[in-house]
Amino acid sequence: MKIGRHIKEGLIGVLRHSAMSISAATAVTITLLLVSMFLLLTLNLQQITRNVEESIQIHVKIENGTSAETISATQAAIAKLAGVTKVTFSDKDAELDRFIAAFGEDGKIFEMYRGEDNPLRDAYLVDVAKNATLDVLAAQIRGYAGIEKVDYGGENTIKLVTFMDSLQNGGLLLVSILSLLAIFLISNTIKITINARSDEIHIMRTLGATNHFIRFPFLIEGILIGLLGSILPILITIFGYHYLFNAMGGVLASNLFLLRPVFPMVYQVSGILTGIAVLVGLLGSFISVTRHLRWKR
Repeated sequence: MKIGRHIKEGLIGVLRHSAMSISAATAVTITLLLVSMFLLLTLNLQQITRNVEESIQIHVKIENGTSAETISATQAAIAKLAGVTKVTFSDKDAELDRFIAAFGEDGKIFEMYRGEDNPLRDAYLVDVAKNATLDVLAAQIRGYAGIEKVDYGGENTIKLVTFMDSLQNGGLLLVSILSLLAIFLISNTIKITINARSDEIHIMRTLGATNHFIRFPFLIEGILIGLLGSILPILITIFGYHYLFNAMGGVLASNLFLLRPVFPMVYQVSGILTGIAVLVGLLGSFISVTRHLRWKR
């Protein structure tokens, strides 16, 4: 019954001081919108970086006339190199299939080279681990018997991976800084709201109310203000990202840059926003009320 009474008093406090509550909730809304935007951006950068790193392969052409025994032995040797996760043998027909697929509908013209007229080479497709040194691996592979050419995209590929990693780390740092800023701004706004009611706290103390009796309704108010301010950011997160994902077809520029699926990511981000809102509302109220309970005698 006491808890129910405290919750009721918290609701009444929010409604009775609606102007201050709206002001605090607005600060929560604006800040959480920024947190949501950068969080969605960072999570998608993580997805894109992972896709880019997983799509990187070292393409190794095998010299014509290389014996099956040499091909098998070289494949096994490459697989043992540090940084190599998988080595797949791709014969000339499979290489032609890949070549045709790269051109889409226009690639059908190259079907004439099927069979004996196929000018392509057998190859190894070498999958590499994250943070593997591509140029070093390529140099090691070139030293094996039967290798004609090693291609991994050169310096541009290395620069792309480095850039994506830097972008991802920068995004995480930005979200962390913005989250701390959000906590600071929201808690300060709630403090101002409660500070304006210092006389109310002083009167309750004078009448003999306990610290717990005074503090609990204010904590409920802080939580409610946080939740009210999180409603709009959560709705925009769910429906806004859903709209953008469908409008862009789930990709950014090309199929290499795939966006994160809408679900369950928007629910996860919404949960984070709710947690931040409740936490800062609770902490802001607790710190402010406790300070008045300490000095108002």
